[in-house]
Amino acid sequence: MLDPVLPIAMYLLFGYLYKVIFHDNSKQLIEFIIYFSLPGIVFSKIYPLNLDGTILGLMIMFIGFILFNLALAYFIGRLMKLDRLTLATFMIMATFGNTSFIGLSYIDAFYGQDFIVYGIIYDIFGSFFLLVTLGMIVINWGTGKKNDTKSILKSLVLFPPSLMFFLTIFAKNFEVPNFLLLTSETLGSTLVPLAMVAIGMKLELKNIFVKFHIVTMAMCIKMLIVPILVLIGFQIFYGIDETWVKVTIIEVAMPPMTMATVLAIKGGLDEKIAINSLVLGVLLSLLTISMYVNYLA
Repeated sequence: MLDPVLPIAMYLLFGYLYKVIFHDNSKQLIEFIIYFSLPGIVFSKIYPLNLDGTILGLMIMFIGFILFNLALAYFIGRLMKLDRLTLATFMIMATFGNTSFIGLSYIDAFYGQDFIVYGIIYDIFGSFFLLVTLGMIVINWGTGKKNDTKSILKSLVLFPPSLMFFLTIFAKNFEVPNFLLLTSETLGSTLVPLAMVAIGMKLELKNIFVKFHIVTMAMCIKMLIVPILVLIGFQIFYGIDETWVKVTIIEVAMPPMTMATVLAIKGGLDEKIAINSLVLGVLLSLLTISMYVNYLA
């Protein structure tokens, strides 16, 4: 049970110790992630994927779950009377889940390799694209930056992972040399360790419980309220016996997204809320995912 999460904890520890002993190199690591690691993982996952009508239906459903989550986070944040910067951070951390790194690890551990494809669809076409579009709008709004259609489209198209997505769709018309696939897989595999080491470098243990009530509420929305509502919805309208349904619920219940934390920090949102939500969310997932898996079994 601990195997999918313990490496994440180790990477955080390595980053924190490196900062204490040497210095903080998180900025350079984050730049590498955005320009190399993320495009690598996009190409390696999208190129071999067969895009058909079934996937389109799943995409629409997954996007609906995330939009509902975002709206609920906004509503609760307003009730908490959070200022705009804090509210934007709260919405990002309470909405976008770690559906790739931790999510795929959990799927593999509990349901096997054959069902990882559903996690990939949720991650790429749900979490990732909503993060770099709607998520960036929320980040810019929270920091007071101008949001307009031109800048949003420019941000989406020129954001390296997005640009790689469009290139990959074009490349699907051709047979790509095997060494390019291997290179993209290798670059993509650097995402988890580098991102978590970078977050570890920014971690301040003395501040781990700063704004704890905000972090706790974000965790409750992301890992308890929304997945339980989704689970109830499946039980009423479809059932929870099929494995793809179980995988979907597990993905909905993931802790906050590593890349969302990186972009929140890079965009100027509240670092302490973002980092504490990520770290505490990973630890809490040990309990919550065990609860969901046992129930769904």
